[in-house]
Amino acid sequence: MKLLLGTLLLAVTSLSAYDYALKPVRITSDVHCFFGKPEIMDKTNNGNIVNSCYIDAGEGYVVVDTGPSYAYAESAHKAMKKIKSLPVKLVINTHIHDDHWLGNNYFTEQGIKVLGSDDFKVNADMSIPTRMQTYISAEAYASTVPTLPTEMISSDTTLSVGNQTLELKIAKHKAHTAKDMVVYLPKSKVLIAADLVFNDRLPSVRGGDINGWLSALDDLDTLKAEHVVGGHGNRTDKDAAQMTREYFTQMRSEIRAAIADGLSIDETIKKVSMDKYKKYKLYEGTHRHNVESSYRVLEWE
Repeated sequence: MKLLLGTLLLAVTSLSAYDYALKPVRITSDVHCFFGKPEIMDKTNNGNIVNSCYIDAGEGYVVVDTGPSYAYAESAHKAMKKIKSLPVKLVINTHIHDDHWLGNNYFTEQGIKVLGSDDFKVNADMSIPTRMQTYISAEAYASTVPTLPTEMISSDTTLSVGNQTLELKIAKHKAHTAKDMVVYLPKSKVLIAADLVFNDRLPSVRGGDINGWLSALDDLDTLKAEHVVGGHGNRTDKDAAQMTREYFTQMRSEIRAAIADGLSIDETIKKVSMDKYKKYKLYEGTHRHNVESSYRVLEWE
């Protein structure tokens, strides 16, 4: 009787756990990714606004970014096991924004190593509630315990996991964040560029640096990847970074011209409206802040 009750309790608990019902998209034979919605996190999407990927390394998976919650990480892993039931060998966090790594403890409680840059030591403030804890539902956030990478690196690193070589490259300058890391797979020419690449929605440079970001995109071009997966947006061809690059290139040019003409920051925000980008998601909540942040960087050139 006790065994039966325990089994029933476990079944009820499993049924009550939040499931994001994630569906992986095949990028190549050895890379599948999950694509989030071009939205702000809320209690409807529950933080499913971010892209994350699974790399098949033969003997197991390498996970790049664990998403906004424990439940997200669990849902993604469950979906991938339907494709191929492999253990997870390694997890990589690309940068410190919490929509990309709050699923870490799903893996660390299984003893799986999580690798990130040493920026987590400096800029991840664990003393305050995360954005996800504030904005998504309690049900979706349940079981999430903010957990930093278990191992951190400070420079470019090449790893071998199973049949895969992974080239981890850290942007040379502040870009989207102080230290943005990408993962390049030379075997399949896949670049997981995380938040250095946006499409479908506008990128956000607030807290970053427009010059460093454009420089980082130039560096990524040298890899000549055939498939580029950004942190937000569904485009994954070799030109997936095109919108991000063109947007920031035009913005920088127009802000520099405004500064040369002696315009104040408020005047520049009004002038640099870049109307052709209004068709992209989150223009209203993002573009103004991008101009303001970039003006503060460019006025000191």
